[in-house]
Amino acid sequence: MKWFHFLLTPFYLTSFIFASFSTSTTYELQSFSVGPGATNNSASTTYTVQGSTGEQTDGITASTTYTNGNGSINTEQINVPLAPTLSNGSGSYTNQLGVIINTNANPSDTTYAIAVSTNSFTTTNYVGASGTLQAGQYYQSYTAWGGGTGSFITGLSSGTTYEVKVAALEGEFTNTNFGPYTTQATGSSVTTFSLSPNSLSLGNLLPGSIETSGNLTFGFTTSGANGGSVYVSGTSNQLRSTKQSTSINSLTGNLSSATQGFGIQVTSVSQSSGGPFSSVSPYNGTGNVVGVETVVPAQMLTTTSSITSGSATVVVQAKASNITPSASDYTETLTFVAAASF
Repeated sequence: MKWFHFLLTPFYLTSFIFASFSTSTTYELQSFSVGPGATNNSASTTYTVQGSTGEQTDGITASTTYTNGNGSINTEQINVPLAPTLSNGSGSYTNQLGVIINTNANPSDTTYAIAVSTNSFTTTNYVGASGTLQAGQYYQSYTAWGGGTGSFITGLSSGTTYEVKVAALEGEFTNTNFGPYTTQATGSSVTTFSLSPNSLSLGNLLPGSIETSGNLTFGFTTSGANGGSVYVSGTSNQLRSTKQSTSINSLTGNLSSATQGFGIQVTSVSQSSGGPFSSVSPYNGTGNVVGVETVVPAQMLTTTSSITSGSATVVVQAKASNITPSASDYTETLTFVAAASF
């Protein structure tokens, strides 16, 4: 009995010690292990695994604002990116948002992925190389994301609040969680267009003389990030008299040197903000230089950015020749269309 007791006693004591917690009056270590202190990497063409022994396990502490992991592997991790900076262009971006990544002082070779949501990341999409949203994460460098200038997240809905956050990756085993997010709403889509009056008179077209109509006044406002344009077209490209079965054709050029003809001229352009709003050749002439109206819409006014209270005045000028038949029914119908560019 004495020999049997001597052999089993150290065996059960050893097992009991490794299953217990190590404590004192001031601390307690939970879930720790002891090993030779070696590390090991395993890899294939599709994955790489890093493991280690000889350090405390399950050593992660967290709160609603931070996560802290213990051990030598955790010290390899780079900094979690801070919340990015978002912009809606003072409300002018209706289908995109500007984004600048906050690297949190990570090394220059770090790459970043951008996550986007509209419902607190219950569902998540990611920004791809072209700026559009996609299902999978896409990593590229801070410089490729536009650096300090940033880049655009495109293809968004107007008047919608988006949440955006960023994760960082550097080489192997250094992929952070996504950091805190920033919210920003896209601008609401607004485009208004007005024209007054809806008819003009050229008065009496005397042979060889140039007549100018009264002003057509346009109003144009758009929140389109890329502005918009006003187009003009005509029914027949002619001032047509049914009674005389004849017409005065539209043209581009100086009516002073033309035998006959008619065309359109923008006489003034302005805006209260944004823009600028400007006239487009051949409608930006002066004096008696006019632009042709055609049956295909042609760009007459344009802006390359959003605009508020854009305004323009337009006239029609016409000249009859010495042999143009006299009639009271020379008419043409002009159509003006405004389009915004988002």
